[in-house]
Amino acid sequence: MRVHKDDITQYWQWFQQGHQEGLSFFLDKYYPSLCYFANRFVKDREAAEDIVSESLVNIWKKKEAIASSLAFKNYCYTAVRHACLRWLENQQRLQQHIQNLPSELYTEETALQNIIRTETIEELHAAIQSLPPKSSKVFTKLYVEGKSVAETAKELQVTISTVKSHKKTGLAFLRGMLTRVLLSIVVVPFL
Repeated sequence: MRVHKDDITQYWQWFQQGHQEGLSFFLDKYYPSLCYFANRFVKDREAAEDIVSESLVNIWKKKEAIASSLAFKNYCYTAVRHACLRWLENQQRLQQHIQNLPSELYTEETALQNIIRTETIEELHAAIQSLPPKSSKVFTKLYVEGKSVAETAKELQVTISTVKSHKKTGLAFLRGMLTRVLLSIVVVPFL
């Protein structure tokens, strides 16, 4: 696409002022070549398009800092290159992470077990928060932070017997709550 130099100057001014016409002009002008450039790095056309789109959005936010249309073009290539390198790093980390995971994590049964475990822990945390404030603090110190009874008593400035009392009250409450949660997990799927 050949455009007269004066037209590019006008579009550049519109771009810097935040007008849609300026943005559209430079997107039409550079998007295809930037996608090709990104795809040469990542070897994934859709990822390349996403990278370019995200880079252009970030550049649009900084449009006032770019001095000219030539600087804009150079800035685009540099931004896309850096974004591609970050994407490749993330892909490499993801692959390493997947390779280090035990294969049994990929089964549907294991996924279901992880969901149940996660939701049970979520319910447990909610139950701890619903305890009376002092019991909740004691329970958090003992079971979430892993403190001893003596450490908990010292930090909360109460006696050891008070900590034990709050612990007993909290355990009784949580046993009842967990019984209801476990029943709902076991019974609800069969209804």
